[in-house]
Amino acid sequence: MILSGLILLFVLMPIAEIYVLLTAGGAFGVFPVLGACVLTAMLGEALICAQGAAALMTARRELNAGKPPVDSAVDGALLVLAAPLLMTPGFVTDALGFTLLVPPVRRLLATWAMAEIKKRMDRGDGPTITIHRP
Repeated sequence: MILSGLILLFVLMPIAEIYVLLTAGGAFGVFPVLGACVLTAMLGEALICAQGAAALMTARRELNAGKPPVDSAVDGALLVLAAPLLMTPGFVTDALGFTLLVPPVRRLLATWAMAEIKKRMDRGDGPTITIHRP
């Protein structure tokens, strides 16, 4: 499972990016495509900063109310995942990164991830923590 994900990430994703960039460059020209890549990176950075600050403020409110900021932490983690996708030149990674900036999509992914983590913990597949005392 992990190996197939790594193959997808490091082999197939760059091939897809190169194909899309070459196709777009052929259709629109090199400079418009380069400009679009820079523009999407700048827009992505601004959106990540704004949404990251909002997630941090929500986490602070939850902590001040005495609630664990689980939702905010997962939201922040997905934003951290979106950041390198948006900073990587290319339209495929930009599409994935911008998708993670949509709050309902993040909530759906967070719900799925938390259910998957719980399922694995219930099966005993979760990480084990060993505390060593001096």
